[in-house]
Amino acid sequence: MELTELGFRRDGYPALAEWVARDPDHETFIFRRFDRLAARNLLNLQSELVGIENKLDRMDEDSRSRRDVGLRCWETFVEEVEGQDNQRNAKERRRLYDELERKLKDYRELGTTATYLAKD
Repeated sequence: MELTELGFRRDGYPALAEWVARDPDHETFIFRRFDRLAARNLLNLQSELVGIENKLDRMDEDSRSRRDVGLRCWETFVEEVEGQDNQRNAKERRRLYDELERKLKDYRELGTTATYLAKD
């Protein structure tokens, strides 16, 4: 496929994209959804989230056994994370919270999209 626009010859994907976009009925606007790959991506994210959940559960149990105040008070937790007294456990927990936030956001967005597409 080849199109000429403003005196420039366009071919390949640029020409195809222009042709698809110009279709007034949008009958040519058909794209593959990659359902199998989307499901695989969701399963991978789910596995990663389960791993984070398990790590946090183990850390919670350890903190409970040490009667860690940071587990019950956010302000104390933040002080532990920002402190210089080598609170490795608090810093690791903060890192896991940040990772959890990113992955859970991706998981929910992709899951919502997959659910929406499955209804078609």
